[in-house]
Formats: sequence, C-alpha cells, structure tokens
Amino acid sequence: MKLKICGITDKSNIARIVNLHPDFLGFIFYSGSKRNVSDRLKSIPFDLIPENINKVAVFVNENTHTIKSIAQEYGFTHIQLHGNESPNQCREIQKFASVIKVFRVLHSIPSNIYDYEGYCSYFLFDTCGKAYGGTGKSFNHGILSGYKLNTPFFLSGGISLQHALYLNKLKLPKLYAVDVNSKFEKAPGLKDIPKLKQFIKQLNSYEFSTQQ
Repeated sequence: MKLKICGITDKSNIARIVNLHPDFLGFIFYSGSKRNVSDRLKSIPFDLIPENINKVAVFVNENTHTIKSIAQEYGFTHIQLHGNESPNQCREIQKFASVIKVFRVLHSIPSNIYDYEGYCSYFLFDTCGKAYGGTGKSFNHGILSGYKLNTPFFLSGGISLQHALYLNKLKLPKLYAVDVNSKFEKAPGLKDIPKLKQFIKQLNSYEFSTQQ
C-alpha cells in the first residue's frame, strides 16, 4: 500500500518528511485551506524532494491553464481535484499530469463517479463535509466493498495512527494508497515526524493483499 502525506507547508519540515520515504507528498493550492501554499511557493524547497517521491498539487475548482502552469513550473507529477471539476477537465489535465479525482462519501459511493471512469489515473474517497477539503473525520469504509470500477483509489478522511492495523485488514482490491494529513500534525501544515514514523512502521509490519 502506498502512502501520501498531504498538507505540507513548513519548509523546515520537508527534509524530515522526505527521509520517511513516502510515495506521494501533497501541497494544497486553495485559499480556503489553512494549509494553502499559494503565497509561499518560492520558500518551499522542492529541490529536496527526490524524483521517486511524487509531488501532488491539490486544487479546488481551478482553471486548467493555472493548474498546468503551476504543475510545469514546480514539477508536479500528480494533480488532485477536490471540487466540482468535470470529466472533461480531468481528461484535459490528464494530458500533462496524473489526475486524482476526489469523491466525498456520506452513505454511499457517489453515483457520478461512473462519469469519470477512464478520465483519471486514480480516485480518492474522503469524508463528506459542508466545505471543500478534508474534514479530519472518518467514514464507513465498508461502503467501498461495493466498488466495482477499474480505477485504483486512495483512502482518506481522518486516517490516524490507530488505523494502521485496521487498514491492513481491509479487503478492497482497488485500494492503492492511504492519504494522511491532520491526524499527523503538531499544527496545520507542520507534521508530527515521530507519529508518522510509527504509522509507517506499523503499516510495513504486515503483509498486504491489496493491489500494488
């Protein structure tokens, strides 16, 4: 199972996070988020991030031109779309980066997900909330047992240290990666390195039956 650490803002924190060898690092470009990096891009040492760690830029209802410009200037390999982006926009962005389209889950898998099949590299399931972005709360992952599409997905939504053993027991063939954020922070954007180390150790201490 792959690991994505999202919501990074603190430049002094990045080198320590990189040393944990996550598969994805997420940077948020949304003014409504406490972890927005739009106005501090020049201070973030992207050069410290090796090529084997995928850089993810997270947007909410942004236009494709702006997304492409930022992706190309700062070397983002993946674009996460957290708003009401259309399948057509996903298709256009997919031409220059791998798209991770977010779907917010309440009581069932959103029915419009079928419209996006074939236009995204990955889906991401997060907890449904009133505002865009993460809620820091979990949802009933049993809902995903009914997932029948071909697109692999990330699992997000209040994932904490206590979920490590539980995640290893999930029987979800298309579960590709887990996405962590607020439960591993000392403050918004400042990650708790010891807690992340413990989580990674626990994840890696079990055999996975998920598709890689």
